Amino acid sequence: MNSYFKSPPFFITLIIMAFVTFMYFNFKDKYVTNYDNPLEVVVKKKWELPSVLEEVSGIVHIDDQRIACVQDEEGKIFIYNLETKSIEKTVNFGEQGDYEGISIVDNNAFVVKSNGTLYEVKNFMKTDFEVITHNNFLTKDYDIEGLCYDKKNNRLLLACKENEDHRGNFKSVYAFNLPTKELLKTPVFKLMYDNPIFQDFEDDRDEKLFRTSEIGVHPTTNDIYMLDGVIPKILIFNNKWEAKKLLVLDPDAFQQPEGLSFNSNGEMFISNEGDLQSANILQVSLNEKNTGGTEKKVKN
Repeated sequence: MNSYFKSPPFFITLIIMAFVTFMYFNFKDKYVTNYDNPLEVVVKKKWELPSVLEEVSGIVHIDDQRIACVQDEEGKIFIYNLETKSIEKTVNFGEQGDYEGISIVDNNAFVVKSNGTLYEVKNFMKTDFEVITHNNFLTKDYDIEGLCYDKKNNRLLLACKENEDHRGNFKSVYAFNLPTKELLKTPVFKLMYDNPIFQDFEDDRDEKLFRTSEIGVHPTTNDIYMLDGVIPKILIFNNKWEAKKLLVLDPDAFQQPEGLSFNSNGEMFISNEGDLQSANILQVSLNEKNTGGTEKKVKN
């Protein structure tokens, strides 16, 4: 036995363990979530999604009974029926790719890739739908994760998960003008790391502060909602982009929130990619009178 501890396999194992430990402490997420108020975000109903939607990355209501879903591997729109709890239709609009968000304007669906390319699927519910590709100046470095319809301003909003050069102290939201079908080069909003809403953080300059996974506009208040899918939380702005509330989500219920949608009554639905649990859609209600969990940065 003693000879083993002097043998090459032992030293190789020791080196591997040291390397793994080094990588863990250098690349692990520096933020931890203390979730301490389950009354703040309440799950009212849950739908477990089929395996084909295990990587569900975006959802949007067609009506109060049906939700259109995309996942980040296939160029397909999946029509999920909340009543029957099943996929009733699949629309094949494109090749395989990293699709991250979906929105509906009238009879047309818009799907966005992580590189910012927009696919307009005209009359997507009909058999003779047409696909129009809208290329723009965005690249994969922007890592587009969120897409929604801003009806009041007749535009789509595209939210970045990353800062394109990984050096700025903000993450951008861009607008796609629907009448001109043009993506505006100047961001309509920059989520600054030093926003007072993040005041509980020890360091408000880190790009891991908030990693946007989805964006949505409330149909009645016009408030803007942004999801963080890495450390689950919801950031709420008014229609002037003034931060109102930062809500920390229960990581046991929201394992990886990637999709956000509202029904006609303004009730919120959040989709989660599969992890330890199956992928799902949750109907939730917010009690903004409560103060939820806090998130603090810890030192290594």
